[in-house]
Amino acid sequence: MLHLKNCCRCSVQFKFTLLITYFVCLAFTVSGCESSIAVPEKPADNSAVSGTVTLNGKPVSGGEVGFFSLQFGMAGQAALDKDGKFKLSDPIAPGDYRIYFLSGNGQPLRGMPVKYMSETSSDYSVAVKDGENQLVIEIKS
Repeated sequence: MLHLKNCCRCSVQFKFTLLITYFVCLAFTVSGCESSIAVPEKPADNSAVSGTVTLNGKPVSGGEVGFFSLQFGMAGQAALDKDGKFKLSDPIAPGDYRIYFLSGNGQPLRGMPVKYMSETSSDYSVAVKDGENQLVIEIKS
């Protein structure tokens, strides 16, 4: 019987030691490793963006145009007026942006191909430079 008690005590001590070793290794892994993925530093938001949007040569009125950076995420949205004109209210960082469109009611804009209604499915992109940017976004269906 004494032999079983020692065995159980030994088993508990072994489990406790194993648990402590696990947490120590985890702490070294989390705190001691540097990421090997280089995350680009986001440039300053100093690019003013405005322009017009057309669909098959006609102004897109109503809804909003959105700018999405694959490097930095969401940048901005601007309302489209009756002439298809827009202006982002705040500057954005220079870079490449995927263009997509939003409607107020969750439905695609009239005549707009569905693929342009999301930043994940749109394949239309623009390059935004430092300073003032006057863009002409021409969508074809």
